[in-house]
Amino acid sequence: MEQLFDHFANLTSRFPVQIHRFDIAGRTLDITAPKDPDSLLDDPETEQRYKKDNYLPYWPVIWPSSLMLAHRIAVSGDSPPALPAAAAERPRVLELGCGLGIAGVVAGWRGWHVTFTDYDREAVEFARFNAIRNGLAVDAVAMFEMDWRNPVDAEFDWIIASDVLYERRLHGILLAAIRRLLAPGGTVWISDPGRNSAEDFPILAVLENFNVSEGPLQWQGDPGIQKDGVLYRLTRP
Repeated sequence: MEQLFDHFANLTSRFPVQIHRFDIAGRTLDITAPKDPDSLLDDPETEQRYKKDNYLPYWPVIWPSSLMLAHRIAVSGDSPPALPAAAAERPRVLELGCGLGIAGVVAGWRGWHVTFTDYDREAVEFARFNAIRNGLAVDAVAMFEMDWRNPVDAEFDWIIASDVLYERRLHGILLAAIRRLLAPGGTVWISDPGRNSAEDFPILAVLENFNVSEGPLQWQGDPGIQKDGVLYRLTRP
């Protein structure tokens, strides 16, 4: 544990951090994040990655969709999704594009083993730190730096993601990754703030042989944060 916090201290030497505090269904969630996310735009490494792959550092931002999804995970009667009673191990949830790990932490509170993945190494390190800071056991958390075009070789009972539908060109790549990563009988929850770019996603998912349902999301916390969104649920026949 001490080594983890020492490593994180070295990581945060690149930029100052601050703690954001949220009430999630009556429980306090403390999220450590870069104090000035925009400062990462001036990082020379960011400029090089943008030229190579149109990369932008979205991970330091606290997205309203992640708070809405975290709240739904905390309070919904159908979360975590039902699993066979005979499951021998702690069920596994994967957070795609985890950013700071907000939804994954709350899934961990519900008893799931959480694997954080993101395109950015810094993101998964922040997410893991936030998970342990908020009470998750070290052995109940894993992390991978992952490109959706090259998913890790593993399967998960539940996949969650927040605000990952902002570009239509990425929807097919995302669905291909989900197909590789979702265990038989598994469930996918994707939250979205109602972006126009997400409107075609359910159609494409059906064409890719997923069952899709959707419903409203709301955030009851900070009145300064957008409170309405959509939850897409995906399963495979």
